[in-house]
Amino acid sequence: MSGVISFKVPKEVKEKYEKLKDVIDWPAELRTFVEERIRKAERSGIIRKILEKKPREILPRGSVVAAIREDREGD
Repeated sequence: MSGVISFKVPKEVKEKYEKLKDVIDWPAELRTFVEERIRKAERSGIIRKILEKKPREILPRGSVVAAIREDREGD
C-alpha cells in the first residue's frame, strides 16, 4: 500500500519543476531521495544509541582480552 506526501515550494521552483517533468521522473527521484534520507537518519540514530552506551554494555566482559590472546597465539 502507498501513501501521499505533499509539500510547498516557492513558485519559481514549481515553474522549473513543470518545465522539466518530461525530462525528470519526479516521483521516482523524490521517492529515492526520501527513502535514502530516512535510511541515513535511522543509521545516525543507531550510531548515536551505540555511542551513548558504556563500553561494558557493548562488549561482553573479557571479550577484548580474549581477542588479544587469540591474536597473539596466532603468531
